[in-house]
Amino acid sequence: MTVRRILVTGSNRGIGLAVVNRCLLDHDNTFIIIACRSIARGMLAVDELCADKPGWKERLMVLEMDTSLDASVCAAAAKVEALFGGSPPPLFGIVNNAGIAAGAIGDILNVNVRGVKRVDDAFLPLLDPTAGRIVQMSSGTASGCISRSSAERQAFFVDPSVSWERISGVLDEVEACKDSIETLGIFSGVGGGYGLSKALLNSYTIHMAREHQNLKINSCSPGMIATDIMGSFLPWWVPVPNFVIRFLARKIFGAKTPDEGTVSTMYLLFDKNLQGNGYYYGSDGLRSPLDTYRAPGSPPYEGL
Repeated sequence: MTVRRILVTGSNRGIGLAVVNRCLLDHDNTFIIIACRSIARGMLAVDELCADKPGWKERLMVLEMDTSLDASVCAAAAKVEALFGGSPPPLFGIVNNAGIAAGAIGDILNVNVRGVKRVDDAFLPLLDPTAGRIVQMSSGTASGCISRSSAERQAFFVDPSVSWERISGVLDEVEACKDSIETLGIFSGVGGGYGLSKALLNSYTIHMAREHQNLKINSCSPGMIATDIMGSFLPWWVPVPNFVIRFLARKIFGAKTPDEGTVSTMYLLFDKNLQGNGYYYGSDGLRSPLDTYRAPGSPPYEGL
């Protein structure tokens, strides 16, 4: 049985950890690399996963990697190559899950957009060149940002010919902006820089898929998930513990558990009949438009 090694970033907790668990549970031939900033927290995640499945320890590895730093990502890729070799490429998949929702907009963009590109650039040579898959963890806040931005910005976000140079130009423009990004024609409502970062991530996914047509590269939304990141959307002066936020999100808004949020990721990683490339998928594993919200359970998007 061929081993399918999958790198999952930010996977010591939340949706990332749920993806790791689901890969191990549903696919016996997977080996998962838990990439996170802290080896200690990664090992705690391994202990949690293996509490009643000790055999899983042989199918797990913790990799220290901070996606916000070039040197950290390059060192992590070098370690993977040293352990597993570079020829043939040892990876079947990459799940770019690491992300932040709070802080300065430059920091959010650095992790959620530039950080994903760092990982892809460093690990692409280690990815199976014909069967490899990349899943970018996006969010429904992306379509909310796009649909409320200016017509010019909307056209940019859905442009199938978008290049990294143009995406990088928008990143530079936003990071240099001293006022609200609304002055740039970019919606900054709930989610602010987070929604923008996920819209740009979707654009980057389009670019990557066009440049690497032998791979399957797509983005997806896990849906509204009751994880600690939800607390990032509250003002700093609202001191609500994360466990309370998660409870209220489930009871009031019907937020999903992290495991329920793995549907689209698992589809994009493993479905044998996956069609298309550079697309965005909703939490139900069906294709969705970039600029309009599609409710889970409704017909899939069939546009270009």
